[in-house]
Amino acid sequence: MALEVEVEAGEAGFDAGRLARIDRHFAHYVEDGRLPGWLVLVSRHGRIVHLATCGRRDLEADLPVEPGTRFRIYSMTKPVTAVAAMQLYEQGAFALKDPVERFIPSFADLRVYRDGPASDPRTEPASRQLRLWHLLPTPPG
Repeated sequence: MALEVEVEAGEAGFDAGRLARIDRHFAHYVEDGRLPGWLVLVSRHGRIVHLATCGRRDLEADLPVEPGTRFRIYSMTKPVTAVAAMQLYEQGAFALKDPVERFIPSFADLRVYRDGPASDPRTEPASRQLRLWHLLPTPPG
């Protein structure tokens, strides 16, 4: 199955100019050497709206990234979970300032590390409630 754009951006509720900004943004990562290459695919309701590639999938063989290029993805649990959480947030399922204990009651009496070795840590009551926004990854910077 070949990947290709199936629906115009505007028809799917996207702005083509803003999608192009994604490409320009990540192209800089290739230009300055932070990434060898990338592939971006945006879809809505199972239909591909935007597909772009840049850079090399194999630097030694000088092979370009193509729509069928496969990438290893490491440490993606947090960003994937954060996207799912933000979709629920947009639907009004919770507020970012909601206490975690509202959803996980065992967090009501949260204790935090004070000192001591891993084999015998000393804890103390948390000075403030753990809120949902505390569980989301922070952007690097």
